[in-house]
Amino acid sequence: MKMKEIKKGDVLVLKLEGELMGGEGSQIVQDRIYKAIEENTIDVVLDMGGIKWMNSAGLGIIMASITTLRGSGGDLKLANVNKRVLRPIEITKLDRVIEMFKAVDQAVESFASGG
Repeated sequence: MKMKEIKKGDVLVLKLEGELMGGEGSQIVQDRIYKAIEENTIDVVLDMGGIKWMNSAGLGIIMASITTLRGSGGDLKLANVNKRVLRPIEITKLDRVIEMFKAVDQAVESFASGG
């Protein structure tokens, strides 16, 4: 898995590419979330547009990130979730816990609007 990052105002956008399946990929995401909190950036958008496949470990990464950020007063939102990745999110009812947006800019703007 590869990750690029962009800062949009006070929001960190992490653009993920490849497969989100635990292991080294999950460590990269979690390490960046912890670093963001240390930098006082507590609102994060995961751009999932480049994710081709995600397993239960990938779902665990998302849940751990939500828990960590919300525990610090922030939040995590998803953008560009494709149908293949959306399915496990819906099956596990994670879609009831996390907000998802069609575009990164919508997710970023939702932080400003309090949503």
